[in-house]
This record gives sequence, structure tokens and C-alpha cells, in this order.
Amino acid sequence: MLPVFRPLKDRAVLTVWSGLCTSTIGEDLFRVASVWLAVEVAGNMVGLVTGVQYVAMLVAGLFGGVLFDRWRPVQAMLVSRWWSAAFCMLPVVGYYVSGLSITLLIISSVGLASLRMAFSPALQSTVPTLVRDRDSQQAINGLFDATYRIARLVGPMVAALLHLFMPVIHFLSATAFGFLVSGAAIRAARERLEGGLSDPVRMKPGLGGAWEAVTAGFRLMLSQPATGATLLVNAIMNGPWMVALNLAIALIVTEYRPTFLGFGDLAAYALVMGAYGVGDVSGNIVAGSVRFRRPLSTMFLGYVVMGTGFSWLALSVWLLPASMLLPAMMIGGLLAGFGGPFYFVPMITQMQTVFHGHAIARVFRLRLVVMAAAMLVSSLIATWCFELMGAVATQLGCGLLILVVGISGHLLCRRIERQQRRGGADPMPTPGE
Repeated sequence: MLPVFRPLKDRAVLTVWSGLCTSTIGEDLFRVASVWLAVEVAGNMVGLVTGVQYVAMLVAGLFGGVLFDRWRPVQAMLVSRWWSAAFCMLPVVGYYVSGLSITLLIISSVGLASLRMAFSPALQSTVPTLVRDRDSQQAINGLFDATYRIARLVGPMVAALLHLFMPVIHFLSATAFGFLVSGAAIRAARERLEGGLSDPVRMKPGLGGAWEAVTAGFRLMLSQPATGATLLVNAIMNGPWMVALNLAIALIVTEYRPTFLGFGDLAAYALVMGAYGVGDVSGNIVAGSVRFRRPLSTMFLGYVVMGTGFSWLALSVWLLPASMLLPAMMIGGLLAGFGGPFYFVPMITQMQTVFHGHAIARVFRLRLVVMAAAMLVSSLIATWCFELMGAVATQLGCGLLILVVGISGHLLCRRIERQQRRGGADPMPTPGE
């Protein structure tokens, strides 16, 4: 059995993972359904449904610690699952009572995005209680991360299948059911998840305690600058990644209409995204199974591969004949997907090793805040770039930016690792050690 799957032998891990699979596929169903329903009821205002989620994540991430840090991690996860199910059902109830509206979809999207800022950090803080040794932590991080990546690959296919049996509005009902199953799984494994983290954070009363909760993530990152830097780099790079994957590829396919073996239009877009998903999951399995000798510099090689893939995807539009364009774009998507997990999995494992207990949740929440801000700013800049220089040049710019960050980080970290081996620098914690 591959190391990344070995934690599933543990019944508690299997229970939590099964619930996580159900809820993540459900969230992808919600994403598909909410955009589709928003187009039907609001047309061009569909961007609001996506945009408000970034704003909600920013607000909930910055100020949610005032509330979330007072809860036990398991309590935070359970409450977020129950309320997520309720927010999913809100548009369904509205659909049958007064008719679906863009307002209900926005409220539902805001609620889910905000509650994600409670669930994800709490989940990260419970991983060290599920598995104790470092190799198992890396494996379970790869396993949990693969769940989200598989959902992005499987979710649209599940949506296409369900559309044969139920109206789109009940995709939201299916998502709510997934959240309930996830909550039941967490409750079943509650004893293992709580471990030594059963006590909530004791905060000062009044404004002093609120300010401490808001700034806790910043102070913790400053206390561990090496780990904090890798987390922030990853969060910021989610901006150009989102533009390259979620926006530019769709525009390139629409404009250049690549075809191959009879596949074109939406099928061509699905093939490129599917190739990215295959690379994503494959890279995750490798990154979760292998312990790298030079983990810190290897992390940045993941960005080198990702940036190369996105850049090749753009260059192929200019360099190759139309008959070869779609296969070349698929190769670029495959490379880009393969590189991402090589940064993410060791980074999360390092975070769970350097920080402990509620500190993990606070640091991870700050990462999500920076990530949401980067994606919001990048989406605004991308709109201007698409108008100014087109989708292909924007895709190339995003790919080259990720590539440069990967090369620079790799060279810098290799130098640091050499100095550590020679005893010329103070030891610095690195992922995988």
C-alpha cells in the first residue's frame, strides 16, 4: 500500500476522511449549482456570488478568531458543519416559498465561505492528535489534501450525472446532506480528534482579548519566520494560480477553440481541466508518500513545475498549429497540476510540527485570509489584464511569475540548506524534518 493511504488503516482516520470526502464533493456541487442558478436568475451579476465569498473569507478570517478561538476544535468543526447544511438549504426553501433570488444565493455563499474559516483551521489543528509521528502526519496531510483535489476533478462529473435525476436546485440539498454526513463522522471520531486539545483558548475579556485574537496569527508567524514565510508565499501565489487555472484557460478555449479527435468547445475545456486534475492528484500521492532529503528547496521545485506548465500552456497557443493545440494545453495542465502538491503537503506538515494546538488553527486562518485577499486582488487585476493584453499573455504572465518565485525560492533554500550542513547557520526548521 502506498504510504499516503496507510493512515486509512486507522478506523478514526477512515471515519473522518470518509465524511470529508462527502462534504468536499458536496461543496463542489454547490459551486457548480450556485453559478448555474445565479446565471439563470441574475445573468451578468453572477460574479457577485464568487466575489462576495472572498470578502466573507477576509472578514471571517480576520475577526472570526474572537469567536472561533473560544471553541474546542471539534466543537468548531461540528457547529460549522450543521450551519453549513442550513445555509445550503436556505435557497432551496426560498425556491419553494417565494422563488429563487440572487440575494438568497449570495447569503448562502457568504455563510459557507465564512464557516469554512472555522472548519479548515480547526481540522488542521486536530491532525497531530489523529496521528503522532511525522511520517504519518505527512501521509494524512497528503490524503486530506488529495480529497479536495479529487473533489475538483469528480465534482463536475457528479453534477452531470445528478442532472439526469434531479433539478439543479437540489444539488444544494445534496450538498447539505454531505455536510450532515461529515458532521456525523466528526462526532463519531470525537474522542480521538479532541486528544489533548479539549480546552478552548483562554482569552482576556473585552477589547484586549478581541485584539489578541485578531493579531494572534501574525504574532505566531513572526515567532517562526521560516515557516511563516513559506505559508505566506503559498497564500499569495494562490492569486496568480486562480487566474491561470479558473479564468484564463476558459477564455483561451473560448477564443481559440482548440479541437482534437472531435473534442471541442466545452469538451476541450473539460479535457484541459481534467488533465490538471489528474496531475494534481498524482502529484499529491507522490508528495504524501515520499520524504524528501532537501524538503525546503524541493517545495519550491513544485512551483517551478507549476509555472512551467502554465507558461507552456500559453506559449503553445502562439507556437503550435491548431491541430496540436489541445494536446499541448493538456500537457501544460498536467504539469501545472503535478507541481502544486509538492509545495502544499510539506508546508502543512511543517506547520503542524512547528506550531501546536490552537496555534495551528490561528496560523492557518491567517493563511486563508491572505489567500482570500490575494485571490480578490488578482481577480480584479486579471480583468484589467484581459482587456489590455488578452488571455494568453495574462496566462503567460501568471505562469512566469510562479516560475520565478519557484526558481528564486529553490536557489535561496538550497543555499540555506548547504549552510546548515556545514554548520554555518543556525538550524532552521524545514518541512520533513
